[in-house]
Amino acid sequence: MKEYNIWDLEGVNIKVKREFIIHLNKKIIEAYKTKRKLYSSLSVKVPYGVFKNMLKVSYYNKWFVPLDFLIDVCSKLGISKEKLQENIISYKSWGSVNYIEKPKFPIVVTPVFHMIYAHNIGDGTVSIAKNRFPYFAYRQFNQLYRESFIKKLEYIFGNINYRKKEVLDITRVRCPSVLSSIFFKHYDLNDRGFLSDTARISNSVFNDSKDAMLAVLIGFIIDEGHVDSTQIAIVLKNKELVEDLNKICSELGYKSTISYKTGEYEKFVGLNILREGMKKLYFDYLILNKKYPVIDLGIKGERIEKSFDIVNRKIKRTKGNNEIILEILKCEHLSVNQLAYRINMTRQGVRYHIHNLLKDEKIKIINSNQQNWLYGV
Repeated sequence: MKEYNIWDLEGVNIKVKREFIIHLNKKIIEAYKTKRKLYSSLSVKVPYGVFKNMLKVSYYNKWFVPLDFLIDVCSKLGISKEKLQENIISYKSWGSVNYIEKPKFPIVVTPVFHMIYAHNIGDGTVSIAKNRFPYFAYRQFNQLYRESFIKKLEYIFGNINYRKKEVLDITRVRCPSVLSSIFFKHYDLNDRGFLSDTARISNSVFNDSKDAMLAVLIGFIIDEGHVDSTQIAIVLKNKELVEDLNKICSELGYKSTISYKTGEYEKFVGLNILREGMKKLYFDYLILNKKYPVIDLGIKGERIEKSFDIVNRKIKRTKGNNEIILEILKCEHLSVNQLAYRINMTRQGVRYHIHNLLKDEKIKIINSNQQNWLYGV
């Protein structure tokens, strides 16, 4: 598995353990007698007053120090970068307010890492502020999925300290820029390389493991997928990206098709993971979830399980369901998909009953100006 260290990140400021700063000061006296002599030999130039402050234990109670400064100091004292990394207690990028505590180094590119990458394409945006590094923001209206996204970040990087305590009460979760930088680096992309309309699945995913490919596919199912009794559908405007996801299905043995829309939806392309493929996908997901519990399909997983129950029912076209559907539509306007989920029936079964109810003029089409028509009384 690919690994990254603190020095592989961009524009990093750090805090280190108190004991480590004390150790540095002892080494300085042993090797240079005075701090002034060490200061004169450094490649990283800062004012001498700042240099002295950054070697005080109390300085780290409030301030972060540039990583390259401490690497330079450690190098002069014969202390390895790895030893410095072991003593880091928190880090962030310059100008950022959100920082990472109890960091996990080296950063390991696991299937969870690849799943975060998928989220950054699916429901992510890249924000660029003046004099700041770009950062990802994940837009998600489902609170459990927002919390799950943060859990994935923390699984890979360590605890994220958000300045805004209400972070879980908003719909947009930031990935600190110091962490975002590693995704640009690993996938060799700029800030526009993650746009869902133009993005492609990176070769680093295809060249990794089957677990990595499955994690990416699950990420797209969470953000862009629709689950019903017969299939999982992922509909995007990006034909090449859909074909990449279909390639993942092929590699993993999930039966799937691509559908090209017409009319007002001609810009959209759909990946359809068929029932047979959905069963294998869900079986593989359960195994992956045991390895990485943070890879969680959540409500989409519950819908997949429910779809298996629907298929096993023998009431698809019984006359009694006409009356059930009619009573529901007397109270609210629903689509075929919504009715299928509500009464635990296949879409084909619901369509059969809808057709008969329309034919008998017991219901009518309420709204046909959207992809899923609404029916009512």
